[in-house]
Amino acid sequence: MGLFSIFKKKNPKADSEFQKYAEEMIAEFHVNDFLGKAAEAGHKAKAAVHAKQHDAAWELYHEQKNFYMQHANRYGFTAHQALALDSQVHEDLANILRIEGKNYDALVHILYWVLANNDKPIKRHQQKLSAYFGRCKFNNTSLNEAISFTSIHSTDHPLFFAQSKVAEWRAKENGT
Repeated sequence: MGLFSIFKKKNPKADSEFQKYAEEMIAEFHVNDFLGKAAEAGHKAKAAVHAKQHDAAWELYHEQKNFYMQHANRYGFTAHQALALDSQVHEDLANILRIEGKNYDALVHILYWVLANNDKPIKRHQQKLSAYFGRCKFNNTSLNEAISFTSIHSTDHPLFFAQSKVAEWRAKENGT
């Protein structure tokens, strides 16, 4: 092997095997790129909301949730990690419900989003919770009570928990 042997033509068979391997890896990636598919569904959903096609957006956001769950399943997420990922879409679902004037349902989605991420709170959680809670115009439940509710850390079913709590607050308003 001489000093200039690095410039010799490589084995074409090795190059074609590598090319075939690379193409297989890329094809597999496209099939299993659930985060990419989720992002694409999310972008389409945002465009549908902007075009006031709320039913289409709702469907696309649920498609995005499905891709998130496929990603979580493929990579062995814990239940808590999967819920945190899933709940991200609920901020957008709440927005659709807000636009449609379904304030109680929108609050459920915001509560779920906050509950599923209460171990990693962000400033936007508090802002959105306050805004969505205010739209419900509860007279017998304070915002502080809602904030206290979201500080609960151990729940296996945050969406059900949020639905139950909003139903409880509504019942207090109706005197039942």
